[in-house]
Amino acid sequence: MNFLIRKAKLVFLTVIVLSLSVFAQQKFVINLNDRTNDTFKVTVYPKDLSSENNIFQFASTAPGTYQIMNIGRFVKNFNAFNDNGDSLEVEKISTNQYKIKDPEDVYKITYTISDTWDTPVQEHPVYPMAGTSIEEDHALINGQAVFGYFWGKQSDQIFVKLEYPSNWTIGTALHTNSDGYYVAESYDYIVDSPILMGKLTKATTKIEDTDVNIYTYSKTGLIKSTDLLNVISDILDAESKFINGLPVKHYEFLFHFEDVTVGAWEHSYSSEYVYKEAPLTKPVIDGIKRVAAHEFFHIVTPLNIHSELVENFNFVKPVLSQHLWLYEGVTEWAANIIQLRDSLMSLDGYLKTTSQKLITNDFFDQSISLTELGLKATELPQQYGNIYMKGAVIPTLLDIRLLELSKGKFGLRELLKELTNKYGKHKSFSEANFFNEIVDMTYPEIRDFINKYIKGAEPLPTKEYFKKIGIDYFSVKGVDSSKASLGVQIGVKGQKLIIAKSHKSDQTGLLDGDIIEEVEGIKVTLQNANQAFAKFAKLKVGDSMNFTLTRENKLVKVTSKISARENKHVFEVNPNATEEQLKLRKVWMKNL
Repeated sequence: MNFLIRKAKLVFLTVIVLSLSVFAQQKFVINLNDRTNDTFKVTVYPKDLSSENNIFQFASTAPGTYQIMNIGRFVKNFNAFNDNGDSLEVEKISTNQYKIKDPEDVYKITYTISDTWDTPVQEHPVYPMAGTSIEEDHALINGQAVFGYFWGKQSDQIFVKLEYPSNWTIGTALHTNSDGYYVAESYDYIVDSPILMGKLTKATTKIEDTDVNIYTYSKTGLIKSTDLLNVISDILDAESKFINGLPVKHYEFLFHFEDVTVGAWEHSYSSEYVYKEAPLTKPVIDGIKRVAAHEFFHIVTPLNIHSELVENFNFVKPVLSQHLWLYEGVTEWAANIIQLRDSLMSLDGYLKTTSQKLITNDFFDQSISLTELGLKATELPQQYGNIYMKGAVIPTLLDIRLLELSKGKFGLRELLKELTNKYGKHKSFSEANFFNEIVDMTYPEIRDFINKYIKGAEPLPTKEYFKKIGIDYFSVKGVDSSKASLGVQIGVKGQKLIIAKSHKSDQTGLLDGDIIEEVEGIKVTLQNANQAFAKFAKLKVGDSMNFTLTRENKLVKVTSKISARENKHVFEVNPNATEEQLKLRKVWMKNL
């Protein structure tokens, strides 16, 4: 009898829990049949609001973008109603927040929100692959740019009903319930699940136990999903081999081909790509492969290896992680080493890629460490790109060091696999203690590596480390007289082009910090920069270019001589490598 009573209580409690989970949800209806004015028309039906839920929050940023978005800028006509249809008092208290006076009385919220692609803003433009677009033949939704949440309800389920033309196809990692609602387990999950819809093509494949779908919008129909499947299928196979099976059961690639090429944004079960519609020539194919390899590897980090800052993301105020080096730098390393180890890229090709990353790294501020770049990513937008350059070279060196210390038995790949097994999608590592964990899982010497090159900004030991695998490295080796160079990096400060770094100021006459006003008599703006510098492509060594500059608040005119380009960051395979070097190189070039 006692057993039956306990069982009855258990069933009763289970019913209560299930009932609560059903009520702990918010329903969103998006009318995509009305696509006027480049706006999404949204209706929200909340559940069980209390005085604690009186703020409706739009995102200030989103995971993996490292930029200020302030989505509230795009919101219009935000209104609240009770179940009689009467308006309730609402006050906009900040860019991203609406305060509702009597949240307990709310039956529905309505608002329109402009798409980010066609809405001009004065600052903080939203990356297209992380934004929204709504047109006659398609729409793109990234969750943080359409949906909001009530304070205290970020972890509640979200049900989404999409009303759209019957001839549209939907591409998303979300699944529908029996009522036709797309279901997300939380606000974080809806942000992690972009939706591409419209006149799309679709292709499918299976990589071991993982179902992979490719959805493609191509403005004129030039590019089909089957074309893209042929482009990236070998990358998917290589990544599966690299990590011994993919840690997801399904994955969606969402491709948008129209007017511009801007890149991609990763998610746990999908990734969104924005490219200019053009024939799939070899350079375009190589570019798509490179980006897809990077984005797809994010299923390892940060999906399965991340700190509590990623697990519990703060959409109100950006709180950034010092471990950007892991999320982006290691991912970029993996995207290339995977191709080398699966013979999709030659050793020469890999070394040229590494060389180009080091060349680009030269133009960034070398005093900024990878951890500082992570913590200040939104404050250092001009430096952020180095996470894909120096940020990828450092894991290359770390991998070699681990293989050396383990006598070829344990590299960075093996460390990532152990971290994946230790953590996973719903278990985060400690933001503060992660470096200590890495040392504990590897070797004491790795602490010195971390302190010098990840937490610190000491010059990289590129020559020393590549020598361990029988590859010689030269920071500079001669010049190429067939290639012209200004000997400077041109950067952006505010709305102006500047000389960001001058390697040969005595020869060029250009100094760091010079603001470029005119080139060859053409007034220079961000919009016409390519046109203004068009002459450079026709110049040869010994020719010159005329600049008008602002230097220390004075206008100066400089004639800069064109020099031969130095051969920088050169790698050469040593034909006389020792047996020990050859053995370590062989291990480095294959999956253990």
